[in-house]
Amino acid sequence: MLKDMVKEGKSNAQIAEALGRTAGAIGFQKSVMGVKAPVERKEARPILEDSREEVRPIGVSTRDQAKEMARAARQIARANGKRITMAMFFVEDI
Repeated sequence: MLKDMVKEGKSNAQIAEALGRTAGAIGFQKSVMGVKAPVERKEARPILEDSREEVRPIGVSTRDQAKEMARAARQIARANGKRITMAMFFVEDI
């Protein structure tokens, strides 16, 4: 029954209510049985529509440059259905 309900797209809470268990117990049992909900894939989008930008003038701070790099990394991750939990950049003078 658990496998069938997962295939129907029901949540752990819905399955728990139907089977008289807790949502945590359902999640545990799914992991024991190796049951995974079907994943809907989003339509592929271009990673960056137009990543060609003018070179920034020297007067822009390294902090602002790091923020721009983090923004670009998040955009690339989101376009691929991912998310960045931590991004760290080290900027030093050459």
